[in-house]
Amino acid sequence: MFIIDMQNRLLKTLTGKSVDRPALWMMRQAGRYLPEYLKTRQEAGSFWNLCFNPDLATEVTLQPIRRFDYDAAIIFSDILVIPQAIGQKVEFQPNHGPILDALQWDQICQFQDWQKFDQGLSPVYQAIRQTRQQLNTSKDLIGFAGTPWTIATYMIDQGKGHDHSKSRLALNDPTTLIPLIEILTTAIARHLVNQVKAGADVIQLFDSWASIVPHQHRDLLLFNPLEKIISLIHAELGHSVPLIYFGRGISDSYKHLCQRNLPVALGIDQNADLHQLHQDLPSNVVFQGNLSPQVLIDGGSALDRDIESILTLYRNRPMIFNLGHGILPQTPIAHVERVCELVRAA
Repeated sequence: MFIIDMQNRLLKTLTGKSVDRPALWMMRQAGRYLPEYLKTRQEAGSFWNLCFNPDLATEVTLQPIRRFDYDAAIIFSDILVIPQAIGQKVEFQPNHGPILDALQWDQICQFQDWQKFDQGLSPVYQAIRQTRQQLNTSKDLIGFAGTPWTIATYMIDQGKGHDHSKSRLALNDPTTLIPLIEILTTAIARHLVNQVKAGADVIQLFDSWASIVPHQHRDLLLFNPLEKIISLIHAELGHSVPLIYFGRGISDSYKHLCQRNLPVALGIDQNADLHQLHQDLPSNVVFQGNLSPQVLIDGGSALDRDIESILTLYRNRPMIFNLGHGILPQTPIAHVERVCELVRAA
């Protein structure tokens, strides 16, 4: 009797194997749109407590899997665990977001206490181990980090708002940023290696503020560090790890990125022209995205239409169905269920 292997769609897609339908998960799938998350968040008392309590982090990681049966879980954590671990204090204030202490450039750029770094982030790795133990073997587990540039913007601007005025000013002479980018590259690669050793099958790099960087500086600040992270991971583990790069707002540089032949899947935001990228980029490059979080809130015929438009690419390209950014808190659960229904029928 012929049995179709239904397991591990995400990992199979990323490693070039055929799947029965697109892999499905959603950025911020564990979050404030879920009542069970809100209950656990209240129990934690603070966002940082939630991130650094392995039992609670495991619980919220698994909540969307229980409810929606996604093909992958992404560990509940935050990209700002990196500056916290290398000596820049980070606080999360209610209704405000992260606030970071002033950046001590010399101290941070000369950081070398990697044992302390590993110890500081050990609750994240413990949460990954626990999640992997409790997660069905048919589900992949995603570890993640921010990119050097995106984390640097929070460190330089102390997380205050989204104008990134100090970061933009630093771009007038981007070479001054290299010492910070280099230490972050080392820290991020180490963090990702530790996550893989703990049980992550796939890793994603969030470059949420990539679009701030002008085209002429993107190799220096975005793509060279990306290549170095991939190289460091391979050197430490002795093998490559499937990696998704989500460069928000820079799809116009994806053709150039593909010319560098880096082994990455491309996360595509909701403002990008998915079908034009399909025409422009090599057919073996895996796409992830790019349903609009706002359309997911609106629902109805517009949601169905956009889902179908994305799914048409599945017939011609390896594809991971996801959003173009994270799920918003006001998203109706029924609309998420509708996405799951239509993707599973593809």
